[in-house]
Amino acid sequence: VWRNDLNYLIGKYDLWSRYEPEDKTVAIFYASMYGETENAANILAARLADSGVKNIAMYDVSVTHVSTLIAEAFRCSHLVLTAPTYNSGIYPAMLNFLHDMKALNLQNRTVALIENGSWAPASGRQMRTLLEEMKQMKILEPVVTIKSSLKEDSLDSLLQLKESLAASLRDGHSF
Repeated sequence: VWRNDLNYLIGKYDLWSRYEPEDKTVAIFYASMYGETENAANILAARLADSGVKNIAMYDVSVTHVSTLIAEAFRCSHLVLTAPTYNSGIYPAMLNFLHDMKALNLQNRTVALIENGSWAPASGRQMRTLLEEMKQMKILEPVVTIKSSLKEDSLDSLLQLKESLAASLRDGHSF
C-alpha cells in the first residue's frame, strides 16, 4: 500500500499512461561486433555532451538486461539505435530490443539511427521499417551509414545527426 508521496506516483502513472517520456534527454542503445559501431556511439555521446546535452545514457544491448533497456526507452525522449548488419538483417540483440519496444507499445519518441555494414548495410532501413509500425515515432535524418569503421564521410553524417538531435531537444519536440 502506497501511503506517502501519492502525487509522485499519480504523476508517473499519468506520464506512463500517455506514453510520454519522463526526461528530455538521449539514450543511446548500441550493438557492436568488432567495436566500430560502439566507437560511433561513443563519439556521438561525446559530441552531444559537448553541445550541452545532459544525462545522456548509453547501453550495450548485447549485455544489458532488457528490463533496463525498456525502462530507459520509456524514460528518455530521444533514442539512438545503433546496430551492425548481421546476415543481411539487424544484429540479433538490437532486433530483440526493437521487438520488445513494439510489444510494449512504446510511442511518442524521437529516434536516430546508425547502421554499420561492410558491403551491404541494411540494419538502418530495417530498423526504420520496424519503427514505422509503432505509434508517433519521429525518425531524425540523416540515418548514418558506417562501412566497417568511421571514416570522414560517415563522421560528417554523424555530426549532422548530432546537430539534428541537439536541435530537436532544444525545440522541445519529443515526437
